Amino acid sequence: MRKKTQTKVEKDDPRQLDLIALIEAGGLTGERREALRGILATTATPRTWRGDTIIPPGSLLDRVVDLFARTTDFPLELPAFVVLHSLAAYLLDKGVEARVAGSRVQPDLWSVLLAPSGAGKTKTVSVIERVMPLRLFPEAASAAKFMEALAENNRAAWFQDEWAQTLKRIETQTYCEELREYLLKLHDGKPLARRTVKGSIEINDPALVILGTTVHDTFLDNVSAESMLDGFSQRFGFIVGEADPNRTPDMFPIYRVEESDNLAPLHIAWKAIAALPLHPEYVVSPEAEAAFANGFQHQFQQNREMPSSFFRRVMWRAFKYALVYHVLLGKADPIVDAEDIGWAVRVAAMHLADARRLLDGYRLTELEALIVKAETLQARLGRRPTKRELVSGVRGIRNGAMANFVLEVMTPVMTGNASNVQRVAA
Repeated sequence: MRKKTQTKVEKDDPRQLDLIALIEAGGLTGERREALRGILATTATPRTWRGDTIIPPGSLLDRVVDLFARTTDFPLELPAFVVLHSLAAYLLDKGVEARVAGSRVQPDLWSVLLAPSGAGKTKTVSVIERVMPLRLFPEAASAAKFMEALAENNRAAWFQDEWAQTLKRIETQTYCEELREYLLKLHDGKPLARRTVKGSIEINDPALVILGTTVHDTFLDNVSAESMLDGFSQRFGFIVGEADPNRTPDMFPIYRVEESDNLAPLHIAWKAIAALPLHPEYVVSPEAEAAFANGFQHQFQQNREMPSSFFRRVMWRAFKYALVYHVLLGKADPIVDAEDIGWAVRVAAMHLADARRLLDGYRLTELEALIVKAETLQARLGRRPTKRELVSGVRGIRNGAMANFVLEVMTPVMTGNASNVQRVAA
């Protein structure tokens, strides 16, 4: 397993390496570099509830979010994504999958939801458990315990609170060092095996739905920017939930979310879903593929500077969500259609935006300010600056590693007609 390298910056700063320190230390290489360039290319979204765009009217999702909006001050991203992941786990447990261009797609969603302390993460899961059956994966404190739990609870829902602490244990503790490898193989559906004193554990076709929840500041304190940008973290979709200024704690002295009259509409909606026939394999229709292509192209136009591999990784999650929406919308046929994809692409776009919001805590906006200053210097020079000119002319760009990264992401200087640009530093 890759060990985290301790640097002076990490020892002095409990948040460990932020983005600027990581770049200056020369630690931003390979996939991390590509991931950061991708997130820099996204557009930040307003820090308000944006979930109406992903909620089909009248659906179970709609009824759950409406109930929490009326009876709690919880960030509404929390009930929304607990429902989506609970439905994904229900389908995963039933052996449901889809085929897209010859590829197998399971609804094994992996996400991390960041919300304020006391935002109701535990209560939200308990409410959904009262509405629909959930086979929950137990908390695993070590790699060995994880394998034992997976052998008995394959294809379950792992709803893990304090997810940042779990990630920190994976990165720093010997007894958890194999867990990272297990999770990487799990994500790819590869067989898992482990020898024990009692024999051996072998798991074929492993899969889990994972929704890790954590407090925003706790995540920043325990997960470095380096870890946020590596290939393991990129397997998760990120959601940021914040307190709603229109639903303050004083409005809800008593949470009435679990009163029987409030839960009744949710039970009705779930019974309709549970009565649907499920199919072991769903086919993504040509119209759905066309809808995905249109959504893909639209989002790419919004984020043209994003590295394509990073963009594709996030957008591919739409096919997993499309299976969930197909059932959420009450459809009994085995054809994933354009409507299902339409809802799912909106969720993928939210993941793109929220990855950026999360990285704001790692000095992303400060890094952007350095890029703007560098582009101002470029405009004054009338040409692409050299790394030496950036270090001497832009306060905050302190070494060649930072200058080199800024040159990579700066808007190219225009020379002559619009198609002729300088991209390489002198």
